[in-house]
Amino acid sequence: MANLIIPRVRVLWGDVNLTSYTGGSGAPEVFSTEGEKGAPIVYDISVNISAEGDGPTAEMKWDPTAKGFAAYEFFVQNEEFMKKQISVEFFYPKGKKIVFMFVWAGQTINYGNDMTVTVKMISELGGLINANLRNTAQAHDEDKGVKFLDAMKKNQKQFGLDGFPDLLKFSKSAEEYANKATTVSVYGSDVTFGSSTANIAKQMGAVTFGNNIEKANVIIFTPYSYKGSKEEVIDASTVQGGTSPDPSKRYGYILGPAIIDTLTRSAMWKPPQQDNNKTPASQPVVIDAKKNKDKVQKQVSNPQEKSGTTAAKPTSSPLGTANNRGSSNVQALSNPEAPDRQNALNQEKAAELQMSTFMCPLLVGIKPHDIVFVPSLSGKYIEDWIVQNVSYTQSNGNVTVNLDATRIIGTGTPMQEKIGENFKKIAKDKKLIGPDASLESWEKYAWGLPSQAGTPSASDAAAKEAAEVKYYNDRYGEA
Repeated sequence: MANLIIPRVRVLWGDVNLTSYTGGSGAPEVFSTEGEKGAPIVYDISVNISAEGDGPTAEMKWDPTAKGFAAYEFFVQNEEFMKKQISVEFFYPKGKKIVFMFVWAGQTINYGNDMTVTVKMISELGGLINANLRNTAQAHDEDKGVKFLDAMKKNQKQFGLDGFPDLLKFSKSAEEYANKATTVSVYGSDVTFGSSTANIAKQMGAVTFGNNIEKANVIIFTPYSYKGSKEEVIDASTVQGGTSPDPSKRYGYILGPAIIDTLTRSAMWKPPQQDNNKTPASQPVVIDAKKNKDKVQKQVSNPQEKSGTTAAKPTSSPLGTANNRGSSNVQALSNPEAPDRQNALNQEKAAELQMSTFMCPLLVGIKPHDIVFVPSLSGKYIEDWIVQNVSYTQSNGNVTVNLDATRIIGTGTPMQEKIGENFKKIAKDKKLIGPDASLESWEKYAWGLPSQAGTPSASDAAAKEAAEVKYYNDRYGEA
């Protein structure tokens, strides 16, 4: 008997399932659900998340019928629901999952022959860390200084965000260096917490990632291509079913037949002085038009026109805009690796890769800062690319994954030789490359579900499948 493997999407507003809607929690009924499993009240769901600069966003279309719109009005006019988060989950029932957390941000309503209600969503990071502009100052012992890690935690306290202990996280290598490098002073003028954190991270050669996978926070990552890096990359095919990726870790995906739909690689040399990074500038104070009728806030048309001119505009992005390098006036005491790390961050964005493909079970959970490997089928070489932007898009039962990745100029060699050789060995062991490579092996790698590992007995397999179905039905309602 054939087993149809299809991707699933679940959208919950609070505890109400919008993709298998039956009302509940006071929400009005839209469909006749007697003896039925419910029906989706939302469709065409998309999520976008970037490695740095922009915050996570999403949108979905809402049932535009009279009853459907009445249900939408119930949610947006209900104070309790407006306080609740909207979770968007992409998954396979027996495979991996990835869950994004959002809050309602607005809507676009189109009238006429094409009647659509498009709901806009953003991460709560926009309100947590980009809401207030402040002037901050830290001055420490000139002989001893303070660790960058402690300086970042104090910066969080200065913005009144110490009540959110998980707001700031570090990758393993970033935490190690932040505990090693020291600074004597940190100053910021008219900055948000997001842009201030990004600027401090930049001084030690790191980047900030606005994350909303499972939970909203800011994660500090060091450059993957840095030669002294002790990065770890987890084989994505070993992740257990029913689990989400850890956003502070990197996962590796091998790309090839049965996975790639369209993939484009390009490289364009840029002058060394041209910065490729997306580091926020300090945020200017917005002039209140009612209180300052005679003042006009002039916008800089070109951020490169005047050296030192701040061209940033107020933004809902949790990590600010990306017009020029940060200027938070961070004076380091012991920060020997920072120049090389900063150069690595810039150089590893020189070449670009774009891929659009169907979300097979392997690709569930792919996110920014993960690594995609492109090997030669002969097994002679392998390239590693750093994922920068990812979007998941559901439409008509199909889920598409689009991603952008970057690397240093040059082909056929990995940026991290040890990691590249490890994944080349994984590819050979799975018979994806080399003399024993086959399309069947690629199909098994791309479409095999974690829960199918091993050869359990028929009774054990049936019991496990029933338990998994019950888990998803209890949590989300029957699909």
